[in-house]
Amino acid sequence: MKTPTHSSALDIETIGLSNGSTLYFKKMKTAPRVALSVYMHGGNRLEPVSGLADMIDNLLCEGTERRTAEQIAIEMDGLSLDMDTETRRDYSVMGTTFLDEDFEASMDMLSDMLYHSTLAEFDKEKIRLHGELVMDLDSPRHRSHDLLMTEMFKHSPYKASHSKILEALPGITSVGPLKQHYETVYQPQNAIFSVVGNVEADLVQRYLEQYFVRGSGQNLSDAQAPTIPPLTESKYLTYAKDDSNQLHIYKGWFAPQLSHPDYPAMVVLNTILGGAGLTSRLFIELRDKQGLAYMVRSQYESSKYTGLFYLYIGTEPNNRQKALKGFEVECQKLIDQPVGHQELEEAKENILGRRVVFMETAAQQAAYIGNQLALGVSVADLDAITERIQAVSAMEVQAVAQKYLTQPSVITAVGPSKHL
Repeated sequence: MKTPTHSSALDIETIGLSNGSTLYFKKMKTAPRVALSVYMHGGNRLEPVSGLADMIDNLLCEGTERRTAEQIAIEMDGLSLDMDTETRRDYSVMGTTFLDEDFEASMDMLSDMLYHSTLAEFDKEKIRLHGELVMDLDSPRHRSHDLLMTEMFKHSPYKASHSKILEALPGITSVGPLKQHYETVYQPQNAIFSVVGNVEADLVQRYLEQYFVRGSGQNLSDAQAPTIPPLTESKYLTYAKDDSNQLHIYKGWFAPQLSHPDYPAMVVLNTILGGAGLTSRLFIELRDKQGLAYMVRSQYESSKYTGLFYLYIGTEPNNRQKALKGFEVECQKLIDQPVGHQELEEAKENILGRRVVFMETAAQQAAYIGNQLALGVSVADLDAITERIQAVSAMEVQAVAQKYLTQPSVITAVGPSKHL
């Protein structure tokens, strides 16, 4: 009996699978390859020790109960199967593309890698991850960003910054903790399947139910929402790096999560302040007019249970006070004054234009759909996102500025010690 489906305005079919998970399918007749993204609920948020999920990601290609790492590489090449894995705060994702005629063979391989990994190269992966993190943190900009993330999330399940993972790695002395976390999280019923391509929904459903059979345990999407402690006071943190010829400054606030009603207005605010590049206020005022930096911007990151909004500038070390004053002045303008009609409409056009570009390929669409749904957005909200962005008013942008940019913040600065 065919599982009932629901279609959306974006032509996304929602199909409940017999393994307890959900398939979100979109037909794309022009797609030369099928794109499948598998989003596993959990990510860094549910790992008992920071770094376990990141290590598992990179071990999925290193051998299963049926295939060696060499066999995996040969089969992937023969199937023209491309695959990437990544862990983020709320999920781990396997993104793949393959030819439609290789659908069944690809499902057999992917399900084997995703749910039957031996995690055999644990020791090598631990060394590799350590080296990669150390190299990233050697960058002054990355160090300043990590300092911000570590402070903002230090008392929450989102605490797995680069430095926190480095602290945890020496305590992971055997593959046991990895296996336990892997067997808990990497279960088909804990997944969201997002598929876009020139195939039929019935075919996709049949293969997913055949090769991704329900395992033991619960669906972790039903896990209780974590507590994210708010900042109670503003902080200024520094890290001396005397070989740096720039000062790298971040300033961050907590912001609404992806499913929050304030999300559209916050996206518009970010675009106006620093997310639109050459046309944003920070770029025009701090770079073009004051000459404080080559790179200055804002960024808004949304997770399932919270969000983070932050500003960044890389500047001459003796410009610290000017840069921080520039941040303060531009934020205060948004708090005090509604944005003009033209600037508001141009920001919306920028957001929606970039969204069209981002959704050009099947792989991009599968990733976007899966990401949004894994972070708590409904299909109805996905359908309405264009209208929600277009409906944002100048008063709403000012309201979110007043609500979030007046809260306690964290400033981090990395550079020569005498300028900190």
